[in-house]
Amino acid sequence: MHWIIRFFTSHRNITSFLLLSFISLWMMSSTPAKQEKIARMLSFSIFYPFQFYISQTARIKNIFSENRKLKEDNAAQAAAISLLREQALESARLEELLKLRSNYTYDLQVARVVAREPSSISRSIIINVGKENGVAAYMPVIMSLGVVGKVILALPHMALVQLLNDPSNRTSVLDQRSREVGILETENGEDYFIRYRTHADVVAGDTIVTSGLGGVYLKGLTVGAISRVAANQDPLFKKVFVAISVDFNRLEDVFVIRVKSQWTSFRSELDSLERQR
Repeated sequence: MHWIIRFFTSHRNITSFLLLSFISLWMMSSTPAKQEKIARMLSFSIFYPFQFYISQTARIKNIFSENRKLKEDNAAQAAAISLLREQALESARLEELLKLRSNYTYDLQVARVVAREPSSISRSIIINVGKENGVAAYMPVIMSLGVVGKVILALPHMALVQLLNDPSNRTSVLDQRSREVGILETENGEDYFIRYRTHADVVAGDTIVTSGLGGVYLKGLTVGAISRVAANQDPLFKKVFVAISVDFNRLEDVFVIRVKSQWTSFRSELDSLERQR
């Protein structure tokens, strides 16, 4: 049946002419009563089923076409909604950055993360600002939640940032309540700790900030909070674990504090001392 329909649709003119010629000759050679019978038979056996098949085929084709159009519209709307949702989240992040910028008197440069280290734990990121934006090595990088890391290499239009979770990174920190100073360390990029003297006044919940020592980070930048103090196994030191405030797996927009490293200022004085010798 299908091949007949395809043949008729492909050769509509010829088949229509031959079919009409045959029916006309048949009707002309028949009696009026037989002509009526032939007409009734043709209507119920050929014309009506053929017309019904054609109309149903056209209807199904329209349904498929409408369905395809609805799917395309749904996909376009889903993409638009996703884009609007992402724009809303980006606006919220930018609003937080603007609030942070208003809270600091430092010269802050907004930067976007454009690449990160391809490993299970990212220890470095690349940002889309560099020397052309006044960014130089050893400048601190922060976000609204706290310290992110420091610039270790500045190119004209991008910079490499060493994150705080790099095991080779050592950061001088301060217990904001008791003013106890220590060195923040990590061995695996996930667990952070400070070795304090056994009698140091530090307890869970204390806020940890940068101490300003070391010549890189300004004093008072948020790092995290003490999560627990390990059982004292060393008579001289105790291990204090810190919950870092920044999620290094979700970095998108950051700030570079455009301030020269203290060591840069000290270098000229040291050089003058060398010359005096």
